[in-house]
Amino acid sequence: MADYRIEPDGLVIQYVSEKSTLRTSPPGRVKIGARLAFKTQHDTRQFVVAGEREGFVFEGKEFLTD
Repeated sequence: MADYRIEPDGLVIQYVSEKSTLRTSPPGRVKIGARLAFKTQHDTRQFVVAGEREGFVFEGKEFLTD
């Protein structure tokens, strides 16, 4: 099961698990379904790489084309 879902534009990531909401500061402040927007796909990719290092799972990585 994914923790985050990348939307088709590659610029928005949605929180889809309780685990992902605990990564925020303060933990749990963001709710499941909240969306995090980035200016470029490069920025999105950096967030994904950092998250995967921490053990988070991302759905929709195929949308990161740049």
